[in-house]
Amino acid sequence: MNTTVSIHRFNVEEYHRLTESNILREDDRVELVEGWIVDMTPIGSKHAACVSRLNRILNMKLQTSAIVQVQNPVQLLDQSEPQPDMVVLKNRDDFYAERLPNADDILLVIEVADSSLEYDRETKLPLYAKANIPEVWLVNLIENIVEIYSSPSPEGYNVITKRRHNQTIVPKNFPDIKVVVSEIFGPPS
Repeated sequence: MNTTVSIHRFNVEEYHRLTESNILREDDRVELVEGWIVDMTPIGSKHAACVSRLNRILNMKLQTSAIVQVQNPVQLLDQSEPQPDMVVLKNRDDFYAERLPNADDILLVIEVADSSLEYDRETKLPLYAKANIPEVWLVNLIENIVEIYSSPSPEGYNVITKRRHNQTIVPKNFPDIKVVVSEIFGPPS
């Protein structure tokens, strides 16, 4: 028996219609990546604590110079709406109530990864590079390092640096701000 299988990839508009039609619920842990609806990995306590620390650090250091969003969707290209762990956005008076942030609004993306490390590196980072996101931090909870990706191109990020324990990170779009890696990971357990 010869059968043809049809596979459907979604664009952002179709993805939103799935939510409007209650096929997907707003609290479903999924994201749209290059047309595919992808289940997101569960968030463990170490991951959650790291995101909370980063949220506090960035909000204290940035104050009103940018908007920090936690685990909210961003629209990239026509077939992707990922939910980064954190994103630092250009200021807008409406805090993006009228539309989701897009690549032009994004100053920094931060992904915190333990079980999702391979997925973040091999799937999400190339997506961010294609969308021309200027800088991505991959907080690697397995090795306790922060991988910093910059100089995006359609083929990926051209510059990758790693920062450890007491080393400092200076965000590309905020040269007056310094974040010490040990602040991100918190006290040793």
